[in-house]
Amino acid sequence: MISCNTKKKYEDYNENDFYEVQGVVTKVYSTSSVFDDSYNKLMDYVYCVNDSLILSGKEKEFFKAWKFGQPIIVLVHKTNPEISFYARNGFLNKITKTQEESLYKVLLIEAEKQKISF
Repeated sequence: MISCNTKKKYEDYNENDFYEVQGVVTKVYSTSSVFDDSYNKLMDYVYCVNDSLILSGKEKEFFKAWKFGQPIIVLVHKTNPEISFYARNGFLNKITKTQEESLYKVLLIEAEKQKISF
Protein backbone atom coordinates (compact mmCIF):
# COMPACT_ATOMS: atom_id res chain seq x y z
CA MET A 1 0.00 0.00 0.00
CA ILE A 2 1.38 3.42 -0.93
CA SER A 3 0.30 6.51 0.92
CA CYS A 4 0.05 10.00 -0.50
CA ASN A 5 0.63 11.42 3.00
CA THR A 6 4.33 10.58 3.21
CA LYS A 7 6.45 13.16 4.97
CA LYS A 8 8.67 15.22 2.71
CA LYS A 9 12.41 14.71 2.95
CA TYR A 10 15.01 17.46 2.97
CA GLU A 11 15.87 16.55 -0.63
CA ASP A 12 12.30 17.47 -1.63
CA TYR A 13 12.96 21.12 -0.74
CA ASN A 14 15.25 23.83 -2.07
CA GLU A 15 18.27 24.03 0.26
CA ASN A 16 18.10 27.86 0.12
CA ASP A 17 14.74 27.69 1.91
CA PHE A 18 16.44 26.72 5.20
CA TYR A 19 18.54 28.37 7.88
CA GLU A 20 20.55 26.85 10.74
CA VAL A 21 19.59 26.94 14.42
CA GLN A 22 20.85 25.32 17.59
CA GLY A 23 19.23 22.16 18.88
CA VAL A 24 19.83 19.31 21.31
CA VAL A 25 18.99 15.61 21.28
CA THR A 26 16.24 14.77 23.78
CA LYS A 27 15.68 11.07 23.08
CA VAL A 28 17.36 8.25 21.13
CA TYR A 29 15.69 4.92 20.44
CA SER A 30 15.59 2.12 17.87
CA THR A 31 12.88 1.58 15.32
CA SER A 32 10.10 -0.73 16.40
CA SER A 33 9.43 -2.47 13.09
CA VAL A 34 10.61 -6.08 12.78
CA PHE A 35 11.50 -5.31 9.17
CA ASP A 36 13.99 -2.55 10.07
CA ASP A 37 17.68 -3.11 10.62
CA SER A 38 18.51 -3.18 14.34
CA TYR A 39 20.94 -0.29 13.81
CA ASN A 40 18.29 2.15 12.64
CA LYS A 41 18.01 4.94 15.17
CA LEU A 42 15.28 7.46 15.81
CA MET A 43 16.04 10.76 17.48
CA ASP A 44 13.81 13.38 19.07
CA TYR A 45 15.25 16.86 19.37
CA VAL A 46 14.33 20.40 20.32
CA TYR A 47 15.57 23.55 18.62
CA CYS A 48 15.41 27.29 19.16
CA VAL A 49 13.85 29.26 16.34
CA ASN A 50 14.47 32.42 18.40
CA ASP A 51 14.60 33.42 22.07
CA SER A 52 10.89 32.82 22.62
CA LEU A 53 10.09 29.86 20.32
CA ILE A 54 11.34 26.33 20.95
CA LEU A 55 10.03 23.53 18.73
CA SER A 56 10.62 19.80 18.51
CA GLY A 57 11.41 17.43 15.69
CA LYS A 58 12.22 13.80 14.91
CA GLU A 59 14.82 12.25 12.69
CA LYS A 60 15.59 8.76 11.44
CA GLU A 61 19.14 7.90 10.50
CA PHE A 62 21.07 4.74 9.88
CA PHE A 63 24.08 3.88 12.04
CA LYS A 64 24.17 7.19 13.93
CA ALA A 65 25.45 7.19 17.49
CA TRP A 66 23.39 10.02 18.92
CA LYS A 67 23.36 10.65 22.66
CA PHE A 68 20.92 12.40 24.97
CA GLY A 69 21.86 16.07 25.40
CA GLN A 70 24.13 16.13 22.37
CA PRO A 71 24.22 19.55 20.70
CA ILE A 72 23.11 19.48 17.08
CA ILE A 73 22.55 21.93 14.29
CA VAL A 74 19.06 21.88 12.81
CA LEU A 75 17.92 23.15 9.42
CA VAL A 76 14.65 25.10 9.75
CA HIS A 77 12.38 26.11 6.88
CA LYS A 78 12.25 29.90 6.44
CA THR A 79 8.47 30.15 6.01
CA ASN A 80 7.37 27.26 8.25
CA PRO A 81 9.63 26.79 11.30
CA GLU A 82 7.85 23.52 12.15
CA ILE A 83 9.62 21.92 9.17
CA SER A 84 13.07 20.94 10.37
CA PHE A 85 15.84 18.46 9.67
CA TYR A 86 18.97 17.32 11.48
CA ALA A 87 22.01 18.86 9.76
CA ARG A 88 25.00 17.77 11.85
CA ASN A 89 26.40 17.57 15.35
CA GLY A 90 27.84 20.72 16.90
CA PHE A 91 27.34 24.24 18.18
CA LEU A 92 26.48 27.45 16.38
CA ASN A 93 28.32 30.63 17.29
CA LYS A 94 25.11 32.66 17.22
CA ILE A 95 23.21 30.95 20.06
CA THR A 96 21.99 33.43 22.65
CA LYS A 97 22.22 33.03 26.42
CA THR A 98 18.40 32.81 26.56
CA GLN A 99 18.38 29.98 24.01
CA GLU A 100 21.15 28.17 25.84
CA GLU A 101 19.24 28.39 29.14
CA SER A 102 15.99 27.29 27.48
CA LEU A 103 17.60 24.22 25.91
CA TYR A 104 19.17 23.31 29.25
CA LYS A 105 15.79 23.54 31.00
CA VAL A 106 14.24 21.25 28.38
CA LEU A 107 17.04 18.75 28.91
CA LEU A 108 16.48 18.78 32.68
CA ILE A 109 12.78 18.05 32.20
CA GLU A 110 13.43 15.30 29.64
CA ALA A 111 16.15 13.72 31.80
CA GLU A 112 13.76 13.55 34.73
CA LYS A 113 11.00 12.04 32.55
CA GLN A 114 13.37 9.43 31.14
CA LYS A 115 15.20 8.89 34.44
CA ILE A 116 18.53 9.84 32.87
CA SER A 117 21.39 11.65 34.55
CA PHE A 118 23.57 13.83 32.37
